[in-house]
Amino acid sequence: MKVKKERKNIIEFVNEKIIRKIGTVQEKSRPDRLKIEAWALSQARTKGINVPRVMDYYRDTEGREVLVLERIHGKSLSLGKSKETIDCISDVGRQMISLSLRSDAVVNYGWINPISMIGNSESWLSFVLAYTRAFGEPLVKENVIKEKCLQKVYRTIKFAELNISTPLLVNGDIRLPHLLRDSNGKVWIVDWENVILGDPLWDLAFFGIRYGHGVLWQNLKSGYGFGSLLQRYTLYETVALIGMIDFFRENKINYYGKLRKFIQLTNSI
Repeated sequence: MKVKKERKNIIEFVNEKIIRKIGTVQEKSRPDRLKIEAWALSQARTKGINVPRVMDYYRDTEGREVLVLERIHGKSLSLGKSKETIDCISDVGRQMISLSLRSDAVVNYGWINPISMIGNSESWLSFVLAYTRAFGEPLVKENVIKEKCLQKVYRTIKFAELNISTPLLVNGDIRLPHLLRDSNGKVWIVDWENVILGDPLWDLAFFGIRYGHGVLWQNLKSGYGFGSLLQRYTLYETVALIGMIDFFRENKINYYGKLRKFIQLTNSI
């Protein structure tokens, strides 16, 4: 059996049809993240999204979360600019934009509560503020970013138009390694443990800070059906950079390029 160790999980390729995802890190803010991933995958499947089927979810004798999933055989999309890759990334956007939930069924936003399966923030604005605070304040304390920069982001959030009438399931981690093309050309979205309820522009912003605004980003944007981007998009990239810089800092990854981009965007919002 092939085993792959990730930062928070162990992935066991049990056989040709099944993988087992074992949580090795239990976060205080999201102690049931694999349970929430299982719920999100089930919701996505009801909308016709190409995601793995959930086979089982349980906690093992060590108290670790275990998520058993259908194994998807395919090749991760690459940074190449082939027509095949471009068409695939457009299809990802078309799939994701269909993930709206009924407004009478979901009233909250942000990280998903494992009991109620609704968000833990009353509004999208309050979630964006909470996210910025959670990742930005440690960076200020560590003198990575300046307090005045963080305060400017706070002010911009509070005065931004962040009214979203109906939240969507937002993957939270749209990355090329999580997008698989199978032998029939079908595109699968396979990792959902960072799922939130909110604005689909959030996913596009995280993709933008990872890969830039080249042809792949343009086609993901087109797949979503976004024309000229709303003003809040630049704000989302700024906030996303705060989260990414904090992640890089914690894992001792060079974050100076992202920091320069954050300062640039902060000056423009």
